[in-house]
Amino acid sequence: MKRRDFFTKGFPAYVFKMGEAFVETAGLAEEEKKGYFDSFESCYPLLSEVSNDMMLQAADQLGIQTQGKDKITLAREIYAIKGGLGF
Repeated sequence: MKRRDFFTKGFPAYVFKMGEAFVETAGLAEEEKKGYFDSFESCYPLLSEVSNDMMLQAADQLGIQTQGKDKITLAREIYAIKGGLGF
């Protein structure tokens, strides 16, 4: 590695890695543990597996009007009421 490359590429990368290691070792890193059901967007793939009948049944149990609403709108409303506890 040339000297010029060391100061423009190598040294900054080394300092960055050392900083990351220090934060991790010191326990200062914010652990971002998000579960599958923490938000509507993260559990969106589940909608492809849920049938319309199950969605309508869950909406009826919660007292949600189902006429004129698509599957995604119903899922958002169910998720908002249940607070991410599942269908």
